[in-house]
Amino acid sequence: MQAKTTTHTVRTDEFRSGTPQLADGGESSLSWLQRSHGEQLSLCKELEEIADSLPSSINRQKCIYAAKALGPLIKGGHHYEETVLFPQLQSSEGAPAHLAQTLERLKFEHFEDECFAEELTDALLRLGSGDTVNMEAVGYMLRGFFEGIRRHIAFEREHLLAGVSDKARGFDVN
Repeated sequence: MQAKTTTHTVRTDEFRSGTPQLADGGESSLSWLQRSHGEQLSLCKELEEIADSLPSSINRQKCIYAAKALGPLIKGGHHYEETVLFPQLQSSEGAPAHLAQTLERLKFEHFEDECFAEELTDALLRLGSGDTVNMEAVGYMLRGFFEGIRRHIAFEREHLLAGVSDKARGFDVN
């Protein structure tokens, strides 16, 4: 669950053929996205474990670690999507007419998720340092955040990348 941000330059024809093209560093943008989704889902699992531990079995170190990873991981993934993936999708042949509206909605969700992540980071740092917090409110925040991120990722996988083959997206086709 280490937060990484990497900048890639990717050819815009990646989605035309449904086959990922290589970015700088030899990684396709779809591989990058799949790895980013995996890291975000791992963080969601950690946040769920924290929520499940409330109010009496809190691992304070886990709270601080999650707080420090949260912002960079979410912001890095969103930056990549908005600067690399979304432009590729918009420039691809046969992009659906409603794609621009969908991408704008996802950008707005990114903004909301990043604001929520900042609030959650503060709450996790307070929880990790042993400060008095409203356990019910923190639990609600945690669950609201990780469920929202999971839904967002599921939407991107099921709808946004629907024109890309399952094999190219890294999904098991068996």
